[in-house]
Amino acid sequence: MTRTVKPPLKSSSSILGGLLIHLPDYGVVICKGCRFAIQPTAFSSHLQNHHILRSERRSILNQLDTLRLLQPDRVGVPTSDSPRVSGLPVLSGCRCAASKCKYACTSVKRMCQHWSDVHDEPNSKLIKYREAKLQTFFRGNKIRYFEVEGPKEPQCYEQKESQSAIDDASSLSPGDAAGESLRAIQVPPIDTQSLLYMHHFTSHSSRLLNRGNESSDYWSDTVVNSDAQKHPFLMYSILCTSAADKARKTIDSKERHKHLQASISYCAGAISGYRAAVARPTRDNSTALIVSSRLLGQQEVTHDLIKSQDTDHHFTIEDVIEHLVLLRGCTDLMIQLQPVLPPNSPFRLPRETRLGLMRIEENDNTDMPSDPGCVPADIWLILEILAPKMEAAGLLPECEAPLIKRVINALACAVSHVYDAKEDEFGWAGWNAVEGWLRSPLVSEELIPALRTARPAALVVFASWAILLLRRLERVYDWMTGLSEWFVRVAITAGQSTQLNHLVRDLYDIECTL
Repeated sequence: MTRTVKPPLKSSSSILGGLLIHLPDYGVVICKGCRFAIQPTAFSSHLQNHHILRSERRSILNQLDTLRLLQPDRVGVPTSDSPRVSGLPVLSGCRCAASKCKYACTSVKRMCQHWSDVHDEPNSKLIKYREAKLQTFFRGNKIRYFEVEGPKEPQCYEQKESQSAIDDASSLSPGDAAGESLRAIQVPPIDTQSLLYMHHFTSHSSRLLNRGNESSDYWSDTVVNSDAQKHPFLMYSILCTSAADKARKTIDSKERHKHLQASISYCAGAISGYRAAVARPTRDNSTALIVSSRLLGQQEVTHDLIKSQDTDHHFTIEDVIEHLVLLRGCTDLMIQLQPVLPPNSPFRLPRETRLGLMRIEENDNTDMPSDPGCVPADIWLILEILAPKMEAAGLLPECEAPLIKRVINALACAVSHVYDAKEDEFGWAGWNAVEGWLRSPLVSEELIPALRTARPAALVVFASWAILLLRRLERVYDWMTGLSEWFVRVAITAGQSTQLNHLVRDLYDIECTL
């Protein structure tokens, strides 16, 4: 249970000329440059990342040994009406308004999930929360948000926004939307309209899904005529993806709206069965689960890309991060299901594919690879000068430089993987590079938290990943067209920095369409 600590929030001492600050009321040490608390087991490596000499590092570690410090799970938090904790960023988020509940998060979708899981309320229109200013001491898998500067008599909101969440396909993804109200959506029957969508899938949409390991007619034949017949959730996943694809391809606004609404309804039919199957994966349903997760992820991308064309719709970096989490979740699911996949499943990963994925996600070198391999010279040059360019533009503080350089090196490894692949391996190699980089602990545990707080260097590296890797996939998978540009546009907007804007545009010769 989370302990509540009352103010004051004054630090007892400054260590290392003000770089590290001890907060004795909470038993934590905050790095002022990185703006988060350091876990006691990570002090040595963190100081090393700041280029502290060994002798000085030992002296600081000796000082730290004399302090009362707590493990992340035992650290208390301030009362909700307390001032903000100095040295930590403040984020906009939500605070649960259920009696005696202190749960807080940074998105309405996660609040819906919380209400479904904890308060047994699956209808997102009935949840209660209020807007709140949030902070967290730790990053990565130890993130735990708490409210600061809260009102003494806070207004409680019923989930008025969640009707739009229901109207939004992104709230029906297999990863993030398990708490959304699917009961409130009328699931359509399999009728004549469904047959038309199925025809569109077999003749058009299915041609844009093969990653290279499936037979040429797998998606249009085997998935439709075999797997979907046995698993209704997969049938609905096919229909929701096909309807979204129809919406993407039409220019008539009324027709587009009709297809989007159909996609949302079919998605509601898919999710409930998908959840039940994920909870109990078997050899019989494992292939259908992977197919369904990809289709549901694709329709979420399609819906947001359609919305991105609306100049009145505002996206935040959190919206983009949810796509990254979903993409990684689909990959994690495929890897977790490997032991139960049937021998003839096209999603059984060949040994070379698994090794390629591991090489990328486990890369944690501090120096750029010496051999660019088949990577074009202009792209390799960008990777080599990316960190110096950020430093020259004032976008890379010294305290962030070690992490950012390691993440860039991991990106270089992923880029090399793509260009070194044989031509007939393009699909798997491209997806390996995209997904392997996201699965790297450097990215998932350190870079993504930095994206959430709109750290400029993190945004630049993320934009580089989108341009160098995602954009290559867009050449083959036309349902992704515009995804990298949208990601970069949101990153530039989140950065609110002229220097960041100019650097990304100059490096990648991006026109002002962003």
